[in-house]
Amino acid sequence: MNLFLPLLILMIAWLFWTGFQTTQLMKERSGLVELHENQEPTVVTAQQMRGQLDALAAGTKRLADEGHPHASLVVQELARRGVTINPNVSN
Repeated sequence: MNLFLPLLILMIAWLFWTGFQTTQLMKERSGLVELHENQEPTVVTAQQMRGQLDALAAGTKRLADEGHPHASLVVQELARRGVTINPNVSN
């Protein structure tokens, strides 16, 4: 019985399958890299906004510590809602 032809067909099919899988994975990787690059400006903007919010909260906390009644009310309400303020953030 000649096994050469079935093994040759099997090897060619395997090569085509691995080539197809490699091509698909490369396309998916390229798409993921593009998505990551497109999200970068949004992440930077969010970090800037977070910094501004932290600075605003720290300023409000400083005012509350100095005895400002409205600032104290804001800090108490934030604490009631589970928001902690880092007073070490500078303006």
